[in-house]
Amino acid sequence: MATNRPKPPRRATKTNGVGPSEIAPGVFVGGWKDALRFDGARFCVLDEAPDDMPAATHIPIYDSTSGTANLSHLDRLAREVKSAHAKGTPVLVFCGHGVRRSPLAGAWYLHRAENVTLDQAYDRIRSVRPKVEPARDWVDHPENLENGG
Repeated sequence: MATNRPKPPRRATKTNGVGPSEIAPGVFVGGWKDALRFDGARFCVLDEAPDDMPAATHIPIYDSTSGTANLSHLDRLAREVKSAHAKGTPVLVFCGHGVRRSPLAGAWYLHRAENVTLDQAYDRIRSVRPKVEPARDWVDHPENLENGG
């Protein structure tokens, strides 16, 4: 008779500071240079897609007019990353340097896919990518998000 044991929380995989950082099994955040070498689904979260961007789905997440993240774009990104990941495809979310936009997008993915708080998601990402500069302040009223917002 099988018992239903709770699954251990997913852990991020520490890297040596070079290349993309795995924030969940098969899900990575990184920068432009990482995208050039990544074999899998790529999602660019830069404000504008450069002409020489590697093949990727472009979902800008920052609204420069309001100075905040575009929550509908973050939700779309989370859904598309989850869909690609469910197919067994490694996934990379990238921006220019992998310091602000892609970590926010990765944190949002973890928040939505694993039902963790943004603070917990950022802590996990920082454990494998210490140079992260949290952009949580880009999310309007983040305290409302912890209840499923």
